[in-house]
Amino acid sequence: MGKLIPSTCLDDQHWSLQWEHYLKRAAPFNPASLLEITCIVPIPNQPGVLIFTAEKIYHSEDNGLTVLRQFSAAHCFPHYQLICTSLKPLNCFRSYKTPWLCPYFALFPLEDIRRTMWINPLKIAKLHKQHDRYYAELIAGPLLALPILRRSFLLHAEFACYGLALMRRELFHFSIKGASPLDYLPLPDTYFSRLLSKRPRLAFFSQRLGEFSRRYNKAYFLHHYQQLEEEPYEIDWPLW
Repeated sequence: MGKLIPSTCLDDQHWSLQWEHYLKRAAPFNPASLLEITCIVPIPNQPGVLIFTAEKIYHSEDNGLTVLRQFSAAHCFPHYQLICTSLKPLNCFRSYKTPWLCPYFALFPLEDIRRTMWINPLKIAKLHKQHDRYYAELIAGPLLALPILRRSFLLHAEFACYGLALMRRELFHFSIKGASPLDYLPLPDTYFSRLLSKRPRLAFFSQRLGEFSRRYNKAYFLHHYQQLEEEPYEIDWPLW
């Protein structure tokens, strides 16, 4: 891209004409109609988020975490809180910034998950810096003003990619013959992906095959057992 113009960026802390432009184009959020998400960005000074995909923009009045719960339920993807529970003993992630994972892509939060951007690490083309602030240029997505520094951003993206590779190895090790996390990541040909490919966490797996699945299955069983024991009449049975 050419010279970076801050007024063309989306900043979740400051309203701009870009917000107005994207909101006019946004369709109501329908979790069943989405496939891969590029990013989720909170709207400044009001509730709700914009959800970007390669094809379309969606709007929801809920926060990003609620949107991801709805999306997971619609596609029968793993429950985010159970992923957090499963990954915590593996010492791979900071508990309050655990990425959202499914077998096909990941999204990592930049700040407190109750109100933050969620970004797909494999949809980042490049980082830019201007006036001591960093910006993320996305593939087929908006230019985002980042609330954190480059080092932290790279670290979050690295851990999200590791989590995605860990899950994909559990599910696809029969069809993908890989030895390292990079073997399980469909990295695009971008400058940012080349940076990620050199990150130390993605050089090797520090967990044995099957360890994540066993922990997730245990967390899933205990979660539903507790619900069944304490609130049997409040269970949403179609989601079981």
